[in-house]
Amino acid sequence: MMNSWKTINFSKQYGSQRLFILSSLTMLLTFIFAYVPAQFLFKTKTLQDNYFILLLFGLWLIYPLHKLFHYLPIAHHSKKIKKMLTIRYGIFPIIQIQVFEPISKWQFIIALFMPFIVINSLIVWACFIFPHYVHYFTILLAFHVGICLPDIISIKTLLFAPKSSYIEENDDGLEILLHKNH
Repeated sequence: MMNSWKTINFSKQYGSQRLFILSSLTMLLTFIFAYVPAQFLFKTKTLQDNYFILLLFGLWLIYPLHKLFHYLPIAHHSKKIKKMLTIRYGIFPIIQIQVFEPISKWQFIIALFMPFIVINSLIVWACFIFPHYVHYFTILLAFHVGICLPDIISIKTLLFAPKSSYIEENDDGLEILLHKNH
């Protein structure tokens, strides 16, 4: 049996508009602070702007990849996870992954942190491979860091939860649970 230690509702605590503004500002600041060093690090005489359609495809692809990398570390708990896919405007996938039965705090944190590590590492690696498109990759990096902001806020909150806690998601947000004997 488990007791609730704390419920975290980010929509109520921060508000969806505030989270959107914070994510947008994070994207902008990430681009500003990443682009200038990238110009010095990946010195090329000219940046190329062909393959713009691939940049747009990359922007579209980041969100589904982000969700996939959230899912992979906890995929072995598939019976505890509700997955839902809806398509908006005929092209934008909306993917929901909800852990409706408790999993350990550290598994949940790893699932939150995995997209940040993997996707951002791949984008930085691509800068080394294709330095003429460093500006495209900087845009992709900034976009992805902005998408990761709610995950980073969640991780920050969960790090202060007791070591032996478990996490589940419900309509109210994240539920931090402890065994009854704690």
